[in-house]
Amino acid sequence: MEKSGKIWVQNAMSETQENPFDGWVTIQEAGDIVNRNQATVRYWARMGRITAYPIGSRGLQVVNVEEVKEYSEQAQRLTPQKSNSEKSD
Repeated sequence: MEKSGKIWVQNAMSETQENPFDGWVTIQEAGDIVNRNQATVRYWARMGRITAYPIGSRGLQVVNVEEVKEYSEQAQRLTPQKSNSEKSD
């Protein structure tokens, strides 16, 4: 993928068209972008927090990078609540 975010693909008819996956990256790339482990991004997709689409037959999935960034920011704002047994007086 080019750094500009635009890729041009060539179809069977030798016509050049804009990449329909512009803005979509692999789960591993998404993890790198938001500084999270790819297992975390996979978990978010499995739990329905972000949308992932399978590509091909080898288990590769793509996610929308903006959706991942947005959810990652939201997840960072969430802090675990202490249970009553952990609170001290």
